[in-house]
Amino acid sequence: HYHLWKIGVQHRDPSLSNLTYYKNSDDIVCGVLNDWDLGIIEGQPNTHNYLERSGTIPFMPLALLNTEYWNGKIKRTYYHDL
Repeated sequence: HYHLWKIGVQHRDPSLSNLTYYKNSDDIVCGVLNDWDLGIIEGQPNTHNYLERSGTIPFMPLALLNTEYWNGKIKRTYYHDL
């Protein structure tokens, strides 16, 4: 999640229900973040409405639950997504 965010790929809705894992052939557990419907690539045009790509509201950080964020005046950061 962090490495993707650093290159501009944002999931926008990480939650326990979007996480899975598997063991590879070396018996190493690998995590998988799935359900990328709300994801965006920073700087690319997207088809999501601003409000639709905000994430699951009950789990959003309080810093984003205000008029400034909804009006696009506060940029969402990795900290907010985490």
